[in-house]
Amino acid sequence: MKKAFFISDAHIGAESPQRERSKAEKLNKFFDIVKSDGKILFILGDFFDFWFDHKKIIFSEHFPVLKKLADVSNAGIEIHIFGGNHDWWMQQNGFLGREIGAIIHRKPITMNIFNKKFFLAHGDGIAPSDWGYRNLLCPILRNPVSVFLFGLLPAEWGFSLAKLVSSSSKLYTEKRNLRFEREYEDFARKMIEERGIDYVIMGHLHLPLEKNFNKGKYVNIGDFYKNFTYATFDGEDIKIERM
Repeated sequence: MKKAFFISDAHIGAESPQRERSKAEKLNKFFDIVKSDGKILFILGDFFDFWFDHKKIIFSEHFPVLKKLADVSNAGIEIHIFGGNHDWWMQQNGFLGREIGAIIHRKPITMNIFNKKFFLAHGDGIAPSDWGYRNLLCPILRNPVSVFLFGLLPAEWGFSLAKLVSSSSKLYTEKRNLRFEREYEDFARKMIEERGIDYVIMGHLHLPLEKNFNKGKYVNIGDFYKNFTYATFDGEDIKIERM
């Protein structure tokens, strides 16, 4: 049976050229597996370290992976891409939707996959204790006025600014995510017990995790940045695998 594949947090473009080349090699192998064994691919956010849909500009560091995504799509694989806290600003009528054929999601969704009920999200803002991000930073960054004003900047200026902010926040974020692990598990348990979800799948924490509950399962995919993990679902169970 063909499988559903899940990946998140590759943060393409975040590292040195050498590490980006190594990441690209692993991604290429992953995409080849998807083309061979997959039916549907879910990219659950922060696949790019930064993405903003400019009308006529695509940055060169994204070209190789965009070509591989197009190859996956052309092989008949349905692709769903979720915006994360680093790449939320993609749009359905932008490059990924228009040219790659991906289905773009900018918020969590619930959907049936092989007759099982899934809750799918990047995961940012899930932890109740992440008050500053949920109530201050996120509303500002995703406000339509803020997005419009950012789009007025020359593309290279905006790209450089986003890179600077991303690099300065990574160490803080990694330490903070360790505190959120229990809150994510509690969230998943409620989704399973109160809303009848079979599988809760998220990323964001960069912490690969499988947690079985009485009536369902929570999986945090981890990341394709340091752990190089992804998940597969064959209709019977979901599991984390490592490239």
